[in-house]
Amino acid sequence: MNNEQTIRQPGIDLKEGTIEFWVKENKVQWNDNQSIVFVNFSNPEGSIFIVKDNDNKLKFFHVILGKGRTDAELDVSLLSNNERHYIAATWSLSKKEIALYIDGGKFKNSSSINYV
Repeated sequence: MNNEQTIRQPGIDLKEGTIEFWVKENKVQWNDNQSIVFVNFSNPEGSIFIVKDNDNKLKFFHVILGKGRTDAELDVSLLSNNERHYIAATWSLSKKEIALYIDGGKFKNSSSINYV
């Protein structure tokens, strides 16, 4: 995996869905204060981003154009660089929630969507 993985599929539903992926060992330095874009998806309705930001937090942004943005974040500075990590992000406008998971829920953060 290179430092930026971009998903460009017009079929992704911004109303409800899940994105999940593995980050292989020694591919990401979790505490290096550098930004890495894992997912960058946009269509005319909105956007979904998953990034490790320069504050060593994994951030999931869900944006509906003209309505608002909701995000969830987790501190990843203590994640081991020598282990694989499973990342998942879910969103549901009908449940009014987004969630970000690392390693099957060992680390989780969710936020309420207030723009429905």
